[in-house]
Amino acid sequence: MARKRLTNGQKLQIVRDCEQRLANNESLRSIARSYGLQGKQIRNWRDKQLLLANTKSTKKSTSRGAKGRLQEYEWVSESWEAIAEVTIRNAWRKTGFSYFPEEE
Repeated sequence: MARKRLTNGQKLQIVRDCEQRLANNESLRSIARSYGLQGKQIRNWRDKQLLLANTKSTKKSTSRGAKGRLQEYEWVSESWEAIAEVTIRNAWRKTGFSYFPEEE
């Protein structure tokens, strides 16, 4: 099944409905199923609810094109720096390559 491309207004409406249904003790999983979505998507939209509300409701993205990609690259860079050196060494060893010359 193809991924649904919802506008920010539709996402915000789903989040508001989700809040009401969660207050009535319905599970996030069942709410997500009723919309044909993953619970992770709704959780992500709930976290970005203020950003969705401040963006034009007919847009399908909260970013303005290429500038949005910069945030993704920063996230990747920060994530890479957060990985311990030991983890990186073990990953290289597992592939059979010797990237670290001092270990030969």
